[in-house]
Amino acid sequence: MELRELRYFVQVAELKSFSKASVHLRIAQPALSRQVRKLEEELGVELFVRAGRGLHLTHAGMLLRDHAQALLRQVTQAADDVRAHAGEVTGSITIGVPPSAGEVLIPTVVRRSLQLHPGLRINIVSAFSGDLYEKLLNQELDLCLLHNPAPHRNLDIQELLVDHMYLIGPGPGFPAVPPVTKAMAGNIDGLPLIMPSRVHNSRVVLESSVQERGGGLNIKHQVDGLLLIKSMVREGLGYTVLTYGSVYMEVEAGVMTAEPLTPEVTWTLCMAHNHEQRMRGPVQALMEIIRDEIQTLVDQHKWRGTPKYVPRPQAETEPRRKVRVGKR
Repeated sequence: MELRELRYFVQVAELKSFSKASVHLRIAQPALSRQVRKLEEELGVELFVRAGRGLHLTHAGMLLRDHAQALLRQVTQAADDVRAHAGEVTGSITIGVPPSAGEVLIPTVVRRSLQLHPGLRINIVSAFSGDLYEKLLNQELDLCLLHNPAPHRNLDIQELLVDHMYLIGPGPGFPAVPPVTKAMAGNIDGLPLIMPSRVHNSRVVLESSVQERGGGLNIKHQVDGLLLIKSMVREGLGYTVLTYGSVYMEVEAGVMTAEPLTPEVTWTLCMAHNHEQRMRGPVQALMEIIRDEIQTLVDQHKWRGTPKYVPRPQAETEPRRKVRVGKR
């Protein structure tokens, strides 16, 4: 097997189409089909089931896809590491972020990365923390932001900040569901809530806190999707509980209201990566940027959390195109 054949195969597997893969790879479709057929003949198995216009992986195809993706990531990582030792951070990195943190943080992180390391390409996966945790363990992600992750022997986990939960409501103009007040945030029992299902950490943390003081939640709508939850709250269909950073722009625009829960309810945002990623130049560079940008958002009161690390001196955050791996 050649790396080129594996790269072609993975592209077809991901796009589930020879025609789409040929456009992406910029090669003729007959040539791409020959490469995949050659791979099937070499392995003595069928990799795809072709049914009408559909294209699906066989069990053997799924097994090869997983191995090929891991191998191609290792090849990319090797090239990135060699370039990093030359003093320049280049290559690509895949980061996973939960929606509540990603909306306010990732645009600033990407902007800063473009300034400091223009040769670094950032790929972003947005999902809830439980899903991201599994992807990180499966080495589908290089770096991950997670809320309250469980310790694991294969992971390096660093606490970033303690995030405070807020009761979120609509802006003025919805008499049936009025804007949030401090009194509401002090007693959410009975309020019609729009919350994700129990597989999500925010729901688990909130329910545990309320149950500890003998209360209960009135879940009017169960919705697994941050954008949809916020849309329903803006329309006055109920309230939700999120971090302030999740709704900063909406509160500033006056279309949503927010008050911190009392008694205080918190969860911890952490940064995690697999042990073998520890010394990778792109990983180290992006970790520094994430810490700096979180501190900036906290200083600007856009993110109302408490940092759990000591910020680097301001002089070290000035734009630079070169970094020396291993030095801070």
